Amino acid sequence: MTNSSSGPLLALSDVNTFYGQAQVHFDLSITVARGHIVCLLGGNASGKSTTMKIILGLVKPRSGDVTFDGASLIGLSTPQIVRRGIASVPEARRLFADMTVRENILMGAFVRNDRDAVAQDLDKMLTLFPKLGQRLSQRAGSLSGGEQQMVAMARALMSRPRMIVMDEPTMGLSPLYVDRVLELIRTINQEGVSVFMVEQNASLALEIAHEAYVLQTGKIVLSGPARALKDDPRVRDAYLGGAEAA
Repeated sequence: MTNSSSGPLLALSDVNTFYGQAQVHFDLSITVARGHIVCLLGGNASGKSTTMKIILGLVKPRSGDVTFDGASLIGLSTPQIVRRGIASVPEARRLFADMTVRENILMGAFVRNDRDAVAQDLDKMLTLFPKLGQRLSQRAGSLSGGEQQMVAMARALMSRPRMIVMDEPTMGLSPLYVDRVLELIRTINQEGVSVFMVEQNASLALEIAHEAYVLQTGKIVLSGPARALKDDPRVRDAYLGGAEAA
């Protein structure tokens, strides 16, 4: 695998995606710099979730490329992509509701065989997410939405990723947990993990992100430093008014 330490960690280049005859992306180009948080904003049916699926190998674009650390991800399976260093916190968390919190967290280490280090990382997760230490033997489906989101984040970190992709990480959470989850994303990033996130709470996402992109009907219409986009009247009117983008 090529290591291109001077280039972006993740790059989508001129990606065109179709579902049947319907085109979803039009020459989509996005980069995630090493150590950065990048936010993708957009309304319903703009192509945000498909972007996440392309990165994870769940959807294959008709043309263009997706590279991670300089090597193409096109044609790789999702487990292969996870082994390259990309983890996912999917929309709605996708936990195994009847399994315990411990079992769900350890599912994130399925690509690893260093058992002692896995146990050490589980301890680290309970330091980062102390509330989960009180819930280890509890069924994941019985947790609150905010607690489930923490389990999903801990599960992703157990693969020791270099980048996490997050699809609507604060969706459906109480204001208290929204602030906590965004604080945790910042903490994870400060520990060296790059983050690519689709987020409905545009105002708060732009507060913690380094760069941001705005996607409309499959095309990037605005991009730049997150703080600059937060002050852009086009972003403010569309996403920072009375209702946030979904």
